[in-house]
Amino acid sequence: MNARSRSRSRPARRASLRAAVAALLSLAATAARAAPTTYSVRLPPDGLVVEIPYSLGTHHEHVTAVDGVLRADPETLRVERGRLTVPLSAFRSDDAKRGCHLREALGLDYTRSQYPREHVCDDQNRLPASGPDAIAFPEIAVDLDGGSGATGDGAGSAVDVDATLTVHGVPRPLKFRVTVSRDDAAPGLLRVRGRVPVRLASHGVQVKPAKVLFASISVGDTVTVVLDVRLEPVRAGGS
Repeated sequence: MNARSRSRSRPARRASLRAAVAALLSLAATAARAAPTTYSVRLPPDGLVVEIPYSLGTHHEHVTAVDGVLRADPETLRVERGRLTVPLSAFRSDDAKRGCHLREALGLDYTRSQYPREHVCDDQNRLPASGPDAIAFPEIAVDLDGGSGATGDGAGSAVDVDATLTVHGVPRPLKFRVTVSRDDAAPGLLRVRGRVPVRLASHGVQVKPAKVLFASISVGDTVTVVLDVRLEPVRAGGS
């Protein structure tokens, strides 16, 4: 190759190098955008709503705390994995007796407790701090195992989630669909909405009917968790 040919080839090599660098930078930016992010759950002011059907209608209980984190891809909105827990102490009821009966059903070890043969809440709607009638299962756990990416227009995309739900110490597979959207009012946050039915009997939960005057009030077998929460990125070194 003569000097003139080498001179003509230098611009071409430089252009090829610039193109390669641009492609690598583009791939790196895409990879950075697609990297899974760790999120915590931000509840609305009233907490999560749990709909509990009973003989005369539907009770609405509230959950005021969800602990733990999950990993999700902010681009595809696919849930990667995570573990979330709900302490029984985070349940809030507008009826103290009903709230105590809920903690009995979800938290006591039936093989040791007098419950469900009889209620063990005291006259101040409390359970013993120790002994056979104390809480043996203090939390509900959701282990997220993954799921599909979003399908939809991005403003409100459907996301399928695979999980294992542990209630009353009994784990069971749980599959559910939620709608995920990006929160324009708070960049970086994701809004998650949906309704997740949970069959209590599949976890061995027994809800003892309550006596009201001359009637026996019983609770339905399937409760529904109403989701409307934000996922908030967890900062490095803290939450």
